[in-house]
Amino acid sequence: MLRLFFPYLLFAAIVLFVALDHLGGGDEVVLDSAAGVAVAGDELGRDPVCGMDVGGELTVVHEGERYSFCHERCRARFLAEPSTYVRENCPVCLAGTGERVAVAESAPEFTWQGRTWRFCTVAHRDDFGADPAGWFVHSMWGIPPWLYAISVALVLVLSFGLFEIVARASRGKTEPRPRFGLFRLPGVKALVRWPHFRTLCQLVVVGVFALVVTAGLYGDQLAERNLAPLLTWTVWWGGLVLLILFAGKAWCYVCPWDALAGWAERLVFWRKQMGLGLGLAWPKRLRNVWLATGFFVGLTWLELGFGVTMSPRATAWIALGMVSLALACALVFERRAFCRYACLVGRVSGLYALFSASEVRPADREVCRSCRTKDCYHGNEKGAACPTGIFPGALQANTYCIQCLECVKSCPSDNMVVNARPWGADLALEGHARKDEAYLALLMLSITGFHGLTMTGSWRALLSWFEGALGLPYLASFSAGMTLLMLGPIALYALLVRLTTLFARSSAVSFRTAFVRFAYSVLPIALFYHLAHNLEHLLMEGQKVVTLASNPLGFAPGESWSVLGFAGVGEWDLFGTTGLTLAPLARLSTLWGVQVLLVLIGHLYSLWIAERTARRLYPERGAALRSQIPMLVGMVLFSVFSLWLLKQPMEMRTSAM
Repeated sequence: MLRLFFPYLLFAAIVLFVALDHLGGGDEVVLDSAAGVAVAGDELGRDPVCGMDVGGELTVVHEGERYSFCHERCRARFLAEPSTYVRENCPVCLAGTGERVAVAESAPEFTWQGRTWRFCTVAHRDDFGADPAGWFVHSMWGIPPWLYAISVALVLVLSFGLFEIVARASRGKTEPRPRFGLFRLPGVKALVRWPHFRTLCQLVVVGVFALVVTAGLYGDQLAERNLAPLLTWTVWWGGLVLLILFAGKAWCYVCPWDALAGWAERLVFWRKQMGLGLGLAWPKRLRNVWLATGFFVGLTWLELGFGVTMSPRATAWIALGMVSLALACALVFERRAFCRYACLVGRVSGLYALFSASEVRPADREVCRSCRTKDCYHGNEKGAACPTGIFPGALQANTYCIQCLECVKSCPSDNMVVNARPWGADLALEGHARKDEAYLALLMLSITGFHGLTMTGSWRALLSWFEGALGLPYLASFSAGMTLLMLGPIALYALLVRLTTLFARSSAVSFRTAFVRFAYSVLPIALFYHLAHNLEHLLMEGQKVVTLASNPLGFAPGESWSVLGFAGVGEWDLFGTTGLTLAPLARLSTLWGVQVLLVLIGHLYSLWIAERTARRLYPERGAALRSQIPMLVGMVLFSVFSLWLLKQPMEMRTSAM
């Protein structure tokens, strides 16, 4: 039963550790005797070295002023040369080369967001004026070298030592399948079967969705002041991975674009009624995830190539684009073809959900086999037909189930349940492997790494090389770099699979079969690095939602505004939190420890899945053992690369911090 409750125990331990560390005492250095009496260590401020909003755990009092720091590294830099950090420096020099160039009172000026900035030259003033928000880059420290070295050593030990001992001990044994039915909890089943429960949940999320779109289209276009980018790209996109880990496809249960498309197609919220849709069959050639994969790559290109995460208006248009695609599919095709085949969020979360700690399954498969009406598939007066066209009674994997729970309502035998289960349960089974899913899994590994790399100095250096050596403009350089870094890991994986087939010395398994089967084993590495990277945003930036919730459109004091026919003057303060500054939810050192732990967990689970895959493909023990060597090396390379990314200082615009 430890496997069953391990995810929840781990999550509780991490939350407790972060909370206790967050409440820890501060440390202060006083540089001069005229500083006066020290105040409480929970004071908030902005780190003068890196520019991040921080709490008062690490502070320095200099010339009567108190300065707070994110980590000892920043404080050490300040202590070495405090005068260079307290004076006014040219922001263009600081962002471009990292050099702190002092400016005089008579220097060229530019007023932006109510503040006057000075520059060392007129050219720098003009550069700043072209895109002021683009010059504010915050560099968040990566894990220190000593922790990186220990982490790499642990990856090697777990890969070539401890893991093999455990694998040998468990070989040949039948593993139990512990499950805990959530309907055993009081009131859960009744709530799920209440006809209006899902609609009410969707209404809440649709309301938040409408707020994001309104803020993006009509609010201040500076990301720091607008709720839309932070709520979308930091809180939702970051929190989605955490949600998948524990609740699988729960997002689909409340998905706003699916809700809006469904309501528009039916013209009612919950009654069974003929809709407006044409009910055409989805094209056979597109009955795969290639279309969703293309959307996933395209969104990544837009997100990182055009900086849409920093644009409230672009964020709103992307949200409306998702609604438009879902609505068009609902009006033309049968059931929820968009959810099954085209939704990039649904397909990415669908593969990740193979690892999830929850599932919707039949309690007794024999009951479903003997059922004549198949109401869970066709629907009845209690519940709708399965929206993605699968037979819930035969469910063995989470990939295409959107957890709408209509089958729970419609099943006449009360045989559909929601279970808590161990991590990786679907990946441990010998399910049906698909080529399109395999390539999407590999692209998820590539793109999560690419996301991290684009926030490092190494990415800027690569772009500079493309632009200088090849004479390419920025967009062409970005596209070339993105293509190289997406296809590179896939090419490396293909080479490892080729070596796997050679090492196994078995003609019974083709290269194509091994390529598709082993691809699923990289999902835990991608998933846990994705989570480790997103935690950096969630824990360091997520708390700003509290501030922006009171003034979601970012109106400034004295500013005239007009939104959807309503007009007024001045900033909003709906909940009394406007202007409130909150410290990050975790210390930087705490974040590093959690990130490393997550990468190690993902590495172990990937090794476990690869080992089980090898045993299925090659029943002969020697062949199975030999086949694992190249894949084991590959897992080590992918995990060490994840750790290396976490070691790099992450560059982010401070307007989003």
